[in-house]
Amino acid sequence: MKKTILTSLVCASLMAQEAFVLQEQVVTATHLIQDELSYAAPVEIYTQDDIKNAKPKDIYDFLNQETSLISMPTFGNQFSQKIDIRGFGIENGNQNIVVVLNGRRMNNIDTVPQLLSSIPVDSIEKIEILKGAGVVEYGDGATAGVINITTKDNTGLSFKTYAGSFKTGYASLSAGYSDDLISLSAFGDYFETAGQRDLNAGQKDSADSRNGSLDAKIYPSDELELRLGYSLSKIETNYAGSLSLAKYNQDPSQAGTGDNLQFYDTNLFSSGLSYNINKAFSFDINIFIEDKTSEYSTTGYKSAATYDYNSGDMSIKYLSDDIKLVFGSSIFNGSRHTVADFASTSDVSKDNISGFLKADYLINNHNITAGLRVEKVSYNYKDVTGVDLEQDDTLTAYELGYNYKLNKNQALFASYAHAFQSPDIDRFFAITYPAPTFSPVVSFNGFLNPMKSDTYNLGYNYFNKQNKFKATAFYINLQDEIHLDPVTFTNTNLDKSSKLGLELYDKYLILENLYLSANYTYVDARVEEDKGLGVKDTVLPGVSKHNLSTNVGYAPTEESKFILSHTYRSQAYALNDFSNNFLQKQDSYNATDISASYAFEDLEVFAKIQNLFDQNNGLWIQDDAIYPINFQRAFQIGLSGSF
Repeated sequence: MKKTILTSLVCASLMAQEAFVLQEQVVTATHLIQDELSYAAPVEIYTQDDIKNAKPKDIYDFLNQETSLISMPTFGNQFSQKIDIRGFGIENGNQNIVVVLNGRRMNNIDTVPQLLSSIPVDSIEKIEILKGAGVVEYGDGATAGVINITTKDNTGLSFKTYAGSFKTGYASLSAGYSDDLISLSAFGDYFETAGQRDLNAGQKDSADSRNGSLDAKIYPSDELELRLGYSLSKIETNYAGSLSLAKYNQDPSQAGTGDNLQFYDTNLFSSGLSYNINKAFSFDINIFIEDKTSEYSTTGYKSAATYDYNSGDMSIKYLSDDIKLVFGSSIFNGSRHTVADFASTSDVSKDNISGFLKADYLINNHNITAGLRVEKVSYNYKDVTGVDLEQDDTLTAYELGYNYKLNKNQALFASYAHAFQSPDIDRFFAITYPAPTFSPVVSFNGFLNPMKSDTYNLGYNYFNKQNKFKATAFYINLQDEIHLDPVTFTNTNLDKSSKLGLELYDKYLILENLYLSANYTYVDARVEEDKGLGVKDTVLPGVSKHNLSTNVGYAPTEESKFILSHTYRSQAYALNDFSNNFLQKQDSYNATDISASYAFEDLEVFAKIQNLFDQNNGLWIQDDAIYPINFQRAFQIGLSGSF
């Protein structure tokens, strides 16, 4: 019997050759494109095949399942999730990461996280995560790193649809055409769910989203590319408030302290051109015009904000066999008009203008990279009471990296980056709850200092056709890290803080149809001293020391694939627990997913179970203030095809 089983497995392995392919990738997040093994800083790269195999519900699902990033719904809002890397914390981690989509910064001028839910996961071609690098080219906020997302140029016709638990449904359609002169690409999707938690109004936390895009590229000559695009996103989501620990343990799906309704409406126009002047020199320019609306309501008050973002960038590159140079500049003008029940009607703007220079020098097995950026940040605040205030900051960033290839499979690297994060516009406000109503009142409390950081990376990479292994040790020293005082609700700066960590990644092809992967991060994030909070040498709240994502992929036949994954995060202090003395801690996070697919001709049937073992998970803000997340088992089954 054992011999029969072994023979069957061997035959299946032979039938499913090349089911999974492990290749060295190219780093395109930087203007000076390099191969992955030669890059002088830590980087994670995920392709559309990685995304397709994982069968993620959305981009947040993929980031949690595969990468070293952490994402959690913002106080229960599944469409607006906060992301963290390297221990900057769930509260502010997203503001220390620059997210770039097809060349456009997605970071907001306030505390609202980057709206990654506006990016259909099936439209993504590539995700690159630069860690402790990228500040010279991306500037303000790239203190932890950069997430660079590139979408696909569609060809032919493709579709995907699935149905799942809690009356969840999804459908997407993409189409494209290309020839020597023009390339046209269109994508649209729709998602809806009846919800998992109860609301006090007797309803469920239902949600729906619609995304669409249309892109055109014209090639008047071999040297010139013209680009034009439009995209939109409309999201409406209801979500429940926090629970006490007793209620969370009893039933995390029950109604919380209040009901919330959030509506997003975004429209983006983009244009650009790339021109190869000759074999050595090239020129690139991009322009983005974005308008957004955000409407929020909860028990007792509501607010509405309209945003206008106008941005552009240009770069000139020189490329030779051993020297690469890029000079670039960027400009961003962002404004927000807010009308709220609890604050004065106000207009706030944040403008950035910058210039940078970066160089790579390659000689034999040595690659040296260096760069400098100067950026001016200007603020203006006006409200109906007559307040009119301005502030300017001029900030500098620089990077230095060295990579040494030991041989064609191994490399060592070391890098240093001095980065900055200017305060977002919400940091200039304080919230009070005066008697007798105790309703929130927002007032202007002054400008804050920009945060500055120094990041040191030391790493080793080993690649071959069967194994990709990466190891990085890092240390980040910070001055004036920005946070919200949970007692006074005043935004302020931490005097001194730091992050110390180790990152390990390995993906091993046991057979061409069987692989194992693991992505582990250890991080010790500390508030070394802050006189305002009265703390010294405490752990930054909301940061898990141990974070692990593991995956097993198996293809028993050429047509079928199975992926089993598990995500683990260790306990952490509750989000507001800067003194590390609350009675309740953030519980460890555990989620196991399994997916299966079967392809025949141009179609594929797939199914996925999320949170297989029905684990309770939540986000602890403080004692008895818990937001349940990914707390129930969920199923989905669907069909996709390309023609």
